[in-house]
Amino acid sequence: MDLQTISTESLQNKNTKIFSFNLQVHRELQSLDIKHEMADNLLNREERLQLFDKVVELLSWHSKINAVELEFEGVNLLKLFDSQEFHSYLMPKLVNFLIIKRLIEKERPTKIIAASIFSKMIRSLVKENIVETEFLQKTTDEKLLWDSITIKYNLGPIPISLTLSKNSYKKIKKLAESLLGFFYDCWIDHKSHRKKSILLLEFNSEWFASLLYAMKNYDGHIILVNQRRPAMWSRKAFNVIRKSNCKVLNIDGMLTENEKRKIPSLTKEYSKKLEEFWQNTEFFNNIFQIEGTSFWSVIKEVVMRQYSEKLSEHISLICCIKNLFNNMDVRCIASLNEVGETEKAFLEFSNKKIPTILLEHGFVERVNETKRFDKLHYLNFNDRIAVWGDKKKDYLVNDYNIKPDKIFVTGSPRHDEYFSSRLEQKRSKKITVLVAPNPITEISGLANTNLELKFENTIKKVILFLKKFDNVKVIVKLHQIQIKHNKEINRIIKKIDNAIPIYLSTPIINTINSADVVIVISSESFGTSTMLMESMILGKPTMNIVLDEKIPTFAHVKDNAVLTISYSSNIEKNLEKILFDIGFQAELIKNADNFIEKFLSYRGTASERFASILKSF
Repeated sequence: MDLQTISTESLQNKNTKIFSFNLQVHRELQSLDIKHEMADNLLNREERLQLFDKVVELLSWHSKINAVELEFEGVNLLKLFDSQEFHSYLMPKLVNFLIIKRLIEKERPTKIIAASIFSKMIRSLVKENIVETEFLQKTTDEKLLWDSITIKYNLGPIPISLTLSKNSYKKIKKLAESLLGFFYDCWIDHKSHRKKSILLLEFNSEWFASLLYAMKNYDGHIILVNQRRPAMWSRKAFNVIRKSNCKVLNIDGMLTENEKRKIPSLTKEYSKKLEEFWQNTEFFNNIFQIEGTSFWSVIKEVVMRQYSEKLSEHISLICCIKNLFNNMDVRCIASLNEVGETEKAFLEFSNKKIPTILLEHGFVERVNETKRFDKLHYLNFNDRIAVWGDKKKDYLVNDYNIKPDKIFVTGSPRHDEYFSSRLEQKRSKKITVLVAPNPITEISGLANTNLELKFENTIKKVILFLKKFDNVKVIVKLHQIQIKHNKEINRIIKKIDNAIPIYLSTPIINTINSADVVIVISSESFGTSTMLMESMILGKPTMNIVLDEKIPTFAHVKDNAVLTISYSSNIEKNLEKILFDIGFQAELIKNADNFIEKFLSYRGTASERFASILKSF
């Protein structure tokens, strides 16, 4: 919000109480020496975690209504919305909604002056004939997580970032894949002969090269289904597909000309049904409420627009899946999650008629106080799950009563290459330190101004300390996740030292191997960054700075496999220890090796293990 749009009289009035809702406004108010409070402080940690639970519950809101009229080919179109995208939109909305509710209950204002982005929230919480309202600035269209796509790559040490609209991105993706698929005959289309097949949904062909090569001798088709990221998005990815004889699903090619002509009329038909469905205001007010107050009016415009815009795409995808299943003898479907639109469409259409396997793909450890976040990962899977080790299998059996025969222990196919790529530890005068900051996300509801300040202070403290030493070189690897905080991290680092290399798309394995020490900054204490595990596999002394006072007692923490410290610890002292204490480094590496041996099964051979399971169907 631009403070210049607020009258000086209002800002300086002794009866005016001012609250900032983000770091930018907080800083601007500070610079103008204007007394204010951080609105974030009105919600404590437990209240935010309860909001997280509420949002997780709301992800399946469509299950509370029987909408047969919105089924297409047996698939409920309401179910296909990407759960992560919906979650990342809903979570900050609910946080701000409850903060404003607390503000109104606490302050009992007679007038509220606010940015227009809060207008719908405030109007749903107050009666205008009792509380006067004034809203500043025009409201801009709200965007969801995947409304725009950022393409990241490095030109040497220079990070390049290009942001495209979803439509522009899809057009470029379609053109590139069409050309490559045509010239190298890797498409599966409606003319393909019926043959037994295994589907891999949204697998990154670079990361899973070992798995694809292990499937090369399969006497059927291995079909990559990549709607979000192109299957052939880089030279390496293209070469992997070509050498492994994989096929790539071409949605346009899987549709007949007659079906393509029908899709616009089908979209129009279901659009009318959706319009009628949204008229059930009472139902939505009852579903989307918190503490007895409905927030449906706050989100309905965006939700309705998103369903409408995605409708044609969803109908096309379902038609494609129908033809694929009719043309191919699909034996098994493997995926890395079951919350994306591609995954949901296949699972819903299959309706448990085809075996499915969810492959664990991220480093996750849990203790009792972090169990609620299991809902973000691998619970409520459709059929079977493949996990990285026996410890995870035991956890799922003992804590969630999952039948043992539904769990395969496979190790991590994605990390086979790491075990063969580990370099011998060399001592040199020049020490390269990889700093890997994990950005703050909106998913947990714990994001706030104080956390952003902690994050910025920590990055500054770490980099400024490392820069004191002439023999220390700093490099930075940003997480590939597409969220706005990554841009802020980039800005902070460039402000400290514009010469520090910041890697975006460089393979993680190469980046870690180029370093002597790895420093991870974890914004969420419940999170266990996969970078931690990857650094341990590659034999790098690793430090994790958790921006919290209490560190969960994860196994890798108890085993001293990673030097884990809190925000309030003496960061400089610990940095000096991990940089220069050779004995301590050796101890960390030894502990990490022992931890990885217990945590990961089929180390270096997970691809063969998982491939053998897939081939058995």
